[in-house]
Amino acid sequence: MKEDNLTDPSSPRINPGGLLKLLSLVAAVSMLIILSLTSYGIYRVFTHQVIQSAEEDAVKLSHLIMAHEGKGLIGSAQKEGVKIPPAKREHLDRRFRTFLKPFDIVKIKIYNLERKIIYSTDSTIIGHVDDNNPRLENGLAGNNDSKLEKKETVIDLAEEEKIDVDVVETYVPILDAQQQVMGCFELYLDVSRYRHEIYRAVVAATVILGLILLVVFGASFLVVRQGTNQLREAQEHLKRLASTDPLTGAFNRGEILARARKEASRLRRMSERVPENSIALVMIDIDRFKLINDRHGHLAGDLVLRQMTRRIKIELRDYDLFGRYGGEEFLVVLPSTDRISAVTVAERMRQAVCDTPFDIEGQSLPVSVSLGVSVVSSEALDLTGALKEADEALYRAKNAGRNQVCSTETT
Repeated sequence: MKEDNLTDPSSPRINPGGLLKLLSLVAAVSMLIILSLTSYGIYRVFTHQVIQSAEEDAVKLSHLIMAHEGKGLIGSAQKEGVKIPPAKREHLDRRFRTFLKPFDIVKIKIYNLERKIIYSTDSTIIGHVDDNNPRLENGLAGNNDSKLEKKETVIDLAEEEKIDVDVVETYVPILDAQQQVMGCFELYLDVSRYRHEIYRAVVAATVILGLILLVVFGASFLVVRQGTNQLREAQEHLKRLASTDPLTGAFNRGEILARARKEASRLRRMSERVPENSIALVMIDIDRFKLINDRHGHLAGDLVLRQMTRRIKIELRDYDLFGRYGGEEFLVVLPSTDRISAVTVAERMRQAVCDTPFDIEGQSLPVSVSLGVSVVSSEALDLTGALKEADEALYRAKNAGRNQVCSTETT
């Protein structure tokens, strides 16, 4: 057979038809995955909305119940939490059933502070102690807690049996006038009527999305081979622009602050294992930088910023963070560093800048910096406050004559 390949005959040929089939297969599989995940996501979103709505209704109902029955439930002995004398339970049960009849409540429980059920529309469980119920514990801690459950059968307040019911079980804390937790409601709200609405919404959204994906994948398929490399390069370029200062190559303000927050989060997680750990912050400002720009021009100022960045980075560890905070101001984040060590590092950075004049287009230009040091400890995780303290220490250094390191006095 005649060889059509213009290159080495022994080299494999690329089959355009096979490549197109492969791309079509990838597109089809991707569409199925996207549609499946999106359908599930939409279902979860709608379900979450139903749960949130049911929780809001349950909270409103609990407030109404407390407005009508709160005095009888809490009474004067508030330290004991909610309490229902057995002699009043039957009368209270009638009032509850009458009051809740217009709503979709199928069951209600009331727990005291000892996790004991002191009232329920299901009288067989009154007196039961629910010790191993984390959702109840969350409610008794003062938080609302809701979850969607599917019940094969339930007995509603009218003593009628319902089959295949979706209910949202909500724990709502019972609070006294001083907002102290006195007990907890557990309300079962029937949300079965939303089931078909959710399914219809999921199906409609999936069909619409499927049509959109067919159009998008069809159009994208025509340019995917040519556009992939360009897109990758554009993304890498945007990532660099988003995280680095184009003049100095250091992190920009947004990135250095984001990384400082990550270090603070890491410090919080490690606080139990290393309780005395800390992060140091060093604010750096070039002394009389405006004068450098005025006398030697902005190009010289740019060269100073670049050279100072290189000198500072030499004094830092690989995992230390350095970024341009704004103008001629820079921020250094020193993980696992106490105040004394941070001041030592800051002094080393100051000397690295001021000990050797800068070479600016053949001219020897002396430059100095002022530095402010603060510490974020595991006992006081206040990054914003620490940044403010470092800034205040920096300006104390400048007001004291510049070219020096100042530190906050408190940890």
